[in-house]
Amino acid sequence: MRQPGARDRRAQKEWGFDGFIESDYTAVAELRACPPQMPDEGPCGHGVAADGPAAAAAALNAGTDSEMVSENIRSYGKQLVAQGRISQSRIDDAVRRILRIKFRAGLFEHPYVDVDQAEAAQLQPDAVKAARDAAGRSMVLLKNEGGTLPMSKTKKTAVIGPLGNDGHAMLGPWWGQGKDEDAVTVFQGIKEQNPNTTFTEACTMAHTEPPNNTPADECGSDAGFGAAEAAAAGADQVVLALGESREMSGEANARSEIDLPGRQEELIRRVKAAANGKPVAVVLFNGRPLTLEGAVDDSPAILEAWFPGIQAGNAVADVVFGDVNPGGKLPVSFPRRVGQVPIYYNHEPTGRPCDVTQKYVSRHRDIKSCDPQFEFGFGLSYSKFETSNLRLSRQSVSRNGSVRAMVDVKNVSGPTGDEVVQLYINDPVASLSQPVRRLRGFERVTLEPGEQRTITFTLDKSDYGFHDNRGRFIVEPGRIDVYAGTSSKAELKQSFQVTG
Repeated sequence: MRQPGARDRRAQKEWGFDGFIESDYTAVAELRACPPQMPDEGPCGHGVAADGPAAAAAALNAGTDSEMVSENIRSYGKQLVAQGRISQSRIDDAVRRILRIKFRAGLFEHPYVDVDQAEAAQLQPDAVKAARDAAGRSMVLLKNEGGTLPMSKTKKTAVIGPLGNDGHAMLGPWWGQGKDEDAVTVFQGIKEQNPNTTFTEACTMAHTEPPNNTPADECGSDAGFGAAEAAAAGADQVVLALGESREMSGEANARSEIDLPGRQEELIRRVKAAANGKPVAVVLFNGRPLTLEGAVDDSPAILEAWFPGIQAGNAVADVVFGDVNPGGKLPVSFPRRVGQVPIYYNHEPTGRPCDVTQKYVSRHRDIKSCDPQFEFGFGLSYSKFETSNLRLSRQSVSRNGSVRAMVDVKNVSGPTGDEVVQLYINDPVASLSQPVRRLRGFERVTLEPGEQRTITFTLDKSDYGFHDNRGRFIVEPGRIDVYAGTSSKAELKQSFQVTG
C-alpha cells in the first residue's frame, strides 16, 4: 500500500495540487462485480471488487478521498480500518484534504446560504446583462452568404422552427438554477426588437426523456411545413430556429447520427424555396458538433448559438440585427459526415497524409475534401479582418529560453468587431510524433473600422517541450514551426531553432 504522506507530497510537488479527489456519481459502487442476481444493491459492473467493502478499500487506497452518492466508504470504513485493509493515516489524509477545501471556501464561517436570495440575484439587472453579453459573445457565425446577416429591424420577420419559441430548450442540459419561465425565447427576443415578427413552429421537439430507451419523435412530421412555407412567403426575412432539444444533449445522450434531428434539413429546403430569394438565416441550438453538410448547402446563413441560457432570445436578436458583431470561434471541429469522427485539429501526422487526388492515403473515398466542415477555431464576423506580418523576436532559443511571436491584425472593412488571433506550433521532428498543430495562444481583440493592432505571444519550453513515454517533460533541440491566423488552418508561418 502506498503511504499517503508520500502520495500527498508527490501530488503537491509534481502537480501543485492540494485539493481532494472525489469519485463520479456511484463510481465507487460500480467497481463491484455484478452477481447473477442483484435486485436491490445498486450500480455495479467493472468487476475489480467483489463487494462493497472491497470497492471502498480499492477506491480509498487508489487516492479517492470522497465518494459521490454511493456510501461504501462511509458504510464500511470503520470495518476496513479495523481489518487493516485501510490505514488510519489514509483516512486522516482524506479528511485533511476535504477540510482544507471547506476552510478555504469559508463554509465554517458561513455555513448556510439564503437560497431564495441567491436565486433572485440571478435575475438582477447586472446578472441579466452579463448573461446576455456572454451569450452573444459565444455565438459563432458559420456562414453568411451575400451578407444575409445582419437583418433589418423594420422588415417583416418570420421566426420558424421547433425551437423558435421554446424557453425550456434554451437552458440546455445543465441548467443549474435556470427556470423555463425566465428564459427569453428567440421569438420573444426578435419581436422585442422588431414588432413586425411572426412565429410558426413547423414541427415539434419532445421535452421529456424518451420512454423505454426508444428515440423521441423530433421534428418527424411535416404536417406543419405548409404553414411554415406560407409564413416564409409572406415575410421579408426568415429566421429558422433549429437543432437539438436540451434532452438530446449532455450526459447519457450520445447519438449514433449527429445531423439535424428529424426532418429539419427538409424544412430548411422548403422554407428557402418559399422565401424565393429573401434572406434566410438558420440559428442552431445544440450541445455538440453536428454534421451539417446538407444544411450548409441549403442555408444562406448559419449562426451557431449553442444553448445560450435565460437571455437566449435577446442575445440571438442582438446578433441577428447587428447590435452585436459575432466574434466567437469554434472550440471543436465540425465533421462533414459522422464517418469522419473522431476528427480534431491536433491529430498526429500520418505517413500517408490525405490527398483527394490519390488512392493509397488517409482519406474518405466518398468525401471530396480532407478537411472538416468547419475547423477548430473557425468563426466569421460582419467585419473583414486580415492577419499579417508574423515575425519572431529571435531565430534560435536555448532549452530554457523564450521567443516572442508578433502578428498584426486589422479590421479591413465593416463595423467595429472582434477577432480572435490564434498561435499554433508544430515540432516536425521529435523522438515522439507530435501533433500537426498545437494551439499555444489566442487573444480576442476589438477593432474599430480600419484599426490595426499588433498581438504578441511568448513561447517557452512549456510550449515546445513535451512529455515522453515515461511521463518526463523533455525539451529536444530542433526546428519549431510557428503558425498564426484566425483558425487552426492558420497559414502565416515562421520558424525558430531550439538549441542544445
